[in-house]
Amino acid sequence: MEVLHLEVVEKKEGESGGISARLVVKAYPSDSSGYVSLTPDCETMEEFEKALAHLKRNMENILVSAKTEFKKYQAKDETGVTDFQTSEEIWQVLEKCTSIEEMRVRFNELSLRKRQELADFVLTQLNIFKGAASIFSQHYNEQEYLLE
Repeated sequence: MEVLHLEVVEKKEGESGGISARLVVKAYPSDSSGYVSLTPDCETMEEFEKALAHLKRNMENILVSAKTEFKKYQAKDETGVTDFQTSEEIWQVLEKCTSIEEMRVRFNELSLRKRQELADFVLTQLNIFKGAASIFSQHYNEQEYLLE
């Protein structure tokens, strides 16, 4: 189980800035001293070096993820669609797409979680027999959570 996690939060309207990111440790319980271990117990220096190298790789991956999240938020003005919007907001943009290809690109760039949320919204809340929702439902791949 990975204990390090990137937490990205979109700030509410009226607050300065768009999003905030922080590195959090997901672990419970702590040891008797109140510490949470970031590495397994290592009996040799070699094991400890490997554990730290693994931790460094995880942190580097989190940095890449954070950069991606910030870029997604900054790209909001360009594409009109980000993971930080509600399904309704994203759908308002997608239904205005002039082609299935444009809709496909915008939808497939969202995170898996957001694609699942949006698909659930479209398939359960909208009339899938007409308009953009019909096109969406015809091209949605439930196994891959992508528009094809």
